[in-house]
Amino acid sequence: MKYLKETQTEFIDKILGMIILEKGLSQNTIISYKKDIILVFNWFKKNNIDFLKASELNIIEFFSFLQSKNYKSNSLSRKLSSLKQFYEILKEEKYINNNPLNNLESFKKVKNLPKSLSEEDLILLLRKAQDNYKIVEDKNITEKMKKIRIYTILEILYSTGMRISELITLPLSDFIKIDDLLQIKGKGGVYRYVAFNKEAKNSIKLWLACRSSMEMFINNKFMFPSNNGSGHISRQYINKDLTELSKSLNINDMEISPHKIRHSFATHLINRGADLRSLQKLLGHADISTTEIYTKVQSKRLAGLVNDVHPLNKIDIKN
Repeated sequence: MKYLKETQTEFIDKILGMIILEKGLSQNTIISYKKDIILVFNWFKKNNIDFLKASELNIIEFFSFLQSKNYKSNSLSRKLSSLKQFYEILKEEKYINNNPLNNLESFKKVKNLPKSLSEEDLILLLRKAQDNYKIVEDKNITEKMKKIRIYTILEILYSTGMRISELITLPLSDFIKIDDLLQIKGKGGVYRYVAFNKEAKNSIKLWLACRSSMEMFINNKFMFPSNNGSGHISRQYINKDLTELSKSLNINDMEISPHKIRHSFATHLINRGADLRSLQKLLGHADISTTEIYTKVQSKRLAGLVNDVHPLNKIDIKN
């Protein structure tokens, strides 16, 4: 067994130098490694633990301490990886006999569940958007156009679950004939079909009639032109319209965005029995694992359902 002849800082630098030679790490990774190692060494020192004699239990206690400080799982996993490699070099260089981190696995990354609107809130939004264009006088052409446009966009987003980047670049030529299905170009240039419900198709017809009456849109190739008729509408403008719509309903505490509507589309379909493979195709996910997040949303809802309506929850059973 070897013994330390250097200061702690010198020793860390020496071991890191070996790791750098072996792994060919970038400068940023080296800085992160050093921070991780110094963090654990300082914790060991504070708790009177000799890092060369640290046990698996000591390492577990260290990570429990980090968790109590609300470190995220990806940060914990990186620190665990740094320490594993550091202690592996210590073992190879015969400073220790066993790596105390051998049995410890990476921390699972916690995927945030997508936030969605309830079916009731989305119906309220759609009705409000519909009412808004109906109350605008026909002579106020520009204002009427804007109200019909956001109503149509909202209907399409909720009917199809398409990404906002896909919607704003839709070509007008795709709507020469309005069918139940439309083939669109998604992420990575991959084509897929999306489906229009009856209300979405009606709103599209309404928008096309309005669009054709706007002289500045005549030579524009996009389904949804920008206000000045040059190019397509921006996602920022759509976000602004949706925010105004939600505020008029006093649900501005919930951020309304095209992305949240897409999540709502997926969540509502899953809750109503749609299968994952079909949902994957509709959303344009390359990997089924991306779609599987919605099953966790459903599980959370089902757990809440049991807590809310299970008959035993209303009965006080005394042991």
